[in-house]
Amino acid sequence: MGLHRLGGAGGQFFVDHAGNAPVGARTHAGGTTHVSKSYVTFDLSTLRSSELSHAVLSTAETAVTDCAHPRATEVWLTEPAGKPTWNDQPAELAKMGGPYLDSRCPSPGLTWTVTAGIRDAVAAGRPTASFAFRLPEDQQSDLRFGREYSPKMKLTLSYNKFPGEATDLTVNQKPCAAEPRIVGSSVELGATVKDADDSYIGAEYALWPVDHPDQRVTFSQSGSMVGDKVWADVNRFLAGDVTYAWQLRGKDYSGGLGPWSAICRFTTDFTSPTTAPAVSSPDYADVYPGTGGTGVPGTFVFDAGGDTDVVGFYYTDPTERTMHAAADRPGGKAVVRYAPGIAGPTSLRVRGVDAAGNSSPSVYYRFWVLRNQPEVSCTPDSAFVGEPRQCKFTPQGDTPVTGYVYRLNQEAETTVPAGPDGTATVTVYPDNPDIMYWIHVRAKLSTGYLTSLSETGLDIDPGDPIVETRTERPILGQPIDFTLRAVLPGTETFTYRWAESEWTTVPAGADGTAAVRVTAPTSGWNMLWVHSTTAQGQRSGIQDLNVDVASNKPQVFSAEYPEYQPSGGVGIPGTFTFTSPFPGVTAYTYSFDSAAPVTVPADVDGKASFTFTPARPGWTHLTVTSTLPDGGTSESETHAISVKSLAPQATCDDQGYVKPGQVVRCTLTPVQENLAAYGWAVADGPENTVPPGPDGTAAIEFTVPADQLSGRYLVLRLWSVNEAGLRTEVYDRNFYVP
Repeated sequence: MGLHRLGGAGGQFFVDHAGNAPVGARTHAGGTTHVSKSYVTFDLSTLRSSELSHAVLSTAETAVTDCAHPRATEVWLTEPAGKPTWNDQPAELAKMGGPYLDSRCPSPGLTWTVTAGIRDAVAAGRPTASFAFRLPEDQQSDLRFGREYSPKMKLTLSYNKFPGEATDLTVNQKPCAAEPRIVGSSVELGATVKDADDSYIGAEYALWPVDHPDQRVTFSQSGSMVGDKVWADVNRFLAGDVTYAWQLRGKDYSGGLGPWSAICRFTTDFTSPTTAPAVSSPDYADVYPGTGGTGVPGTFVFDAGGDTDVVGFYYTDPTERTMHAAADRPGGKAVVRYAPGIAGPTSLRVRGVDAAGNSSPSVYYRFWVLRNQPEVSCTPDSAFVGEPRQCKFTPQGDTPVTGYVYRLNQEAETTVPAGPDGTATVTVYPDNPDIMYWIHVRAKLSTGYLTSLSETGLDIDPGDPIVETRTERPILGQPIDFTLRAVLPGTETFTYRWAESEWTTVPAGADGTAAVRVTAPTSGWNMLWVHSTTAQGQRSGIQDLNVDVASNKPQVFSAEYPEYQPSGGVGIPGTFTFTSPFPGVTAYTYSFDSAAPVTVPADVDGKASFTFTPARPGWTHLTVTSTLPDGGTSESETHAISVKSLAPQATCDDQGYVKPGQVVRCTLTPVQENLAAYGWAVADGPENTVPPGPDGTAAIEFTVPADQLSGRYLVLRLWSVNEAGLRTEVYDRNFYVP
């Protein structure tokens, strides 16, 4: 940025390069009046190949002669301001917008919109833009309007850089060439497009037949990109046997377009060869048991039979690996060397291909491959985990063997040389008791190839210890004893885990056993896991034993109130007896529903009894625990009883609702045995008694009170009394008064 201050006094003009940027009139020492304009110039090189959307020029006022007079500083786009003088001022081309209102004086930040000025400068091809700061003509010589501005002026631009020219044009991922590339029915065009300020680059493509440029089509493909790479599928635009030209230009997220690229060409060929190739081999034929072997290469001849469309062949083996071989001439042959990877019956699928990549019908060439994978034998046939095994590799087939590549399970491969007789012996150490072991071996042939794998399983005894339970029918809270017996030779320790506890290690005795005592944390199934370890650190497999531990909760018995059966009734006592499967309990603690718990002592036989008389019908839950000999508490037992309702039932003629003054008649039916009388009352009225008839029923009637409020219920309360004087609970019969 360049800044110039232009002033004049008494016919003399000068450019002031120091201090702030003045505008308007000011008085210098000695009474001389100066009138000033200031110029600022900005470099526009950053806007090359860009689209400007907004530009703002900003600075701060540093001095104001009189804040009572309104601010009216103008900014003008001028011709380039090199070294302006008062007599040679650059032409003022266009006035910019602003300054924008700011009540502060002096203002720390004033802005002018200079978008149009920057655009005009760019359109005129200028590398810079110059602006003049000045006052209007009618204020320029008035001392009251003078101002000064900070030389730290800022131009803020909002612009979009256009994409650069596309490069690295490709057709089906192959670079464009001087001669049109021949393509089939699937065509993908690609290129590299870069944009300095946009990471989401698309492209606009143009495509046309070379012979008909008037048929040019353009289309955008904004979503097909990875980094700077763009591509487009153009199959929908193509016809067969036509040479097309194409080019593209980058298109950014805001729609900005770069320059068109160079032109690339391709020719379409949609016609596939019609003749399937013939396949033959002097080394491999469809004859059992086969020849050669896995890893033994043979010669295969692919013949296009004179179909000049065919310039090469694709062949696919049983592993779905596809390979290419060029024909010696169009319609000619290809000779390939292929080493089978699978013994027994196998095949190659072969198809011809033309210059465009179109394929002929496929043909399958079937042949037999002699089994030549090495034989594997290991001694001893079976052994404990951790014991070394000697495994011998023996060659098969006619091709000399120079060595073997083997591995145990997924371990790294190891190569060993073959002896004079072609065999090799290795020692392996299967030391993990928790997995199956397989030895995988391939023979290395004198040709440099490898045979297919031989896979042989090793018979491994993990040496799981034997676990014996010495406590029959264990009960929660009692210790449980186990004997651990070693199977793995050289066992020094046993390590066990009981239920959810931590692993614990105990020594093995001279007889290879150990005694373990545990206590179950809960009743039900509890698991014991055990493994042994030798002095050399070899671990056995893990033996597990699931132990069913009986609950130590008490049992509850009541003849009057058996569990889950409607029985007894309100006021009818019942005896409840507690017993325990755990010997030596000292007491029982029980509670009914949410009532406070009660503790009763156990007798010498470990029993206790108490009597309970229900006060309400329905379900009641009795919860009981026992106190164990060591002072602990057993698991709880819940005894659910259903207390029958003994209150009488009523059948009335109310039809579901009643009215004040209505007489209601009801028949009472007994529930209680040995019935002596029925009792009844209406709402809070007096209690009435009526004896049962010969059939046990009774008839009653009452009048609905005349002052009974509507929208309420009238309650008829019913009960009965037996010959022993036991009164039942009250049954409420409700009548709705509309």
